[in-house]
Amino acid sequence: MVEKLSRHIALWLIKSGILENDDIDLYIYAIQYLLLIINPTIIFTAYCIATHNITIGLIEVFSFLLIRKYCGGYHCQSSTVCLIFSAIMLIGIAWLSSFIKPSLYMFIVLIIADAELIIKGPVISVNHSVSDSEKKYYHRCLIGILAVFNIIIIAATVLHLYRTASCISIVIIFCFISHIACMTEKNRKLYLICPLSSRQVKYLK
Repeated sequence: MVEKLSRHIALWLIKSGILENDDIDLYIYAIQYLLLIINPTIIFTAYCIATHNITIGLIEVFSFLLIRKYCGGYHCQSSTVCLIFSAIMLIGIAWLSSFIKPSLYMFIVLIIADAELIIKGPVISVNHSVSDSEKKYYHRCLIGILAVFNIIIIAATVLHLYRTASCISIVIIFCFISHIACMTEKNRKLYLICPLSSRQVKYLK
């Protein structure tokens, strides 16, 4: 559905003279990428406004995008599934943070999630070419980001800002679950095989 919509939009923009007919596949990919970001954000924003959770929504989106960028993880094979799942996941995190308060059990799971993300991260698909230096840079950024967010979680708990602490904690745990999804037998070849050469990566694409 998203792929077809992206193609229709790209063709319309080309016919309108807004874009040149040079690389339609690139236009389709760019439009599809924007739709996958914009649509879940609009749906989630509507949910936050309806439930009066705008502040928590901003905290959640900012923390999720930042951690996810540097930790990597599972990607849905279908753009439509990705769009639907992203919206459900964002709403689910906000909903869970409304009644799950920081506890010993949550902090234990959080420590496990932190450890896994730092040890395994970033988990990147073989279809996405990333150099060793870039991967090391992502890993350093991930460690720094997780350290900052864990300090915020502790400070928020001390200050009785339980919703903020729970929200960021659940975001980290969801990113951890995304890593675990890459370890299933079906996905191991896409995410957890040995590093490939640039020629192999190009071939897989």
